[in-house]
Amino acid sequence: MDNQSLVNLCSRSWALTALSLIASGTSARVSPLAAAAGCGRTAMSASVVHLLEMRLLERNPGFGHPMRPEFRLTPAGTAVAAWAAELNNLIDLEQDRSIIRSKWSLPLLSCLPRETRYAELRRALSPVTDRALSLCLGQLTSRNWVSRMVSADTSPPAVSYRAVNHGLTLHHQLQRLPDVI
Repeated sequence: MDNQSLVNLCSRSWALTALSLIASGTSARVSPLAAAAGCGRTAMSASVVHLLEMRLLERNPGFGHPMRPEFRLTPAGTAVAAWAAELNNLIDLEQDRSIIRSKWSLPLLSCLPRETRYAELRRALSPVTDRALSLCLGQLTSRNWVSRMVSADTSPPAVSYRAVNHGLTLHHQLQRLPDVI
């Protein structure tokens, strides 16, 4: 999967959580999904609409009230939901779940199989802003998912980043994302 598709998938905070919950048997309606995820209905509704637009979800014909529709996974959605459930199982702490709900965390981890310079990351994740990229790198570095290396051999010093520890585990899971989007 290319970076832009992953950025699009992660652009709504609760989209991957919704897919994971549906894969694990939670009712595919906004209220039960929001309750199971621990988020507001408005945020979950925006994520469900996003998943509809990506064609990972569809309305379940004949089920649900017109104002409270029920949804179901499409064939592409089924594959991505199974992957999202596996990803969710890799995360233990709620603090870590909030980090991966960030729009840029997972796309950034997917770009770090080796030491990578900041400018390369910015190009790979276009249209990320410098502020968003710096904040995300700071969060991932503070969790020890990304290592920041400074080489003083050059002028100015060269800074590069690489996925380590749990960040490397998540990177490998990201490489298994089905290419259906």
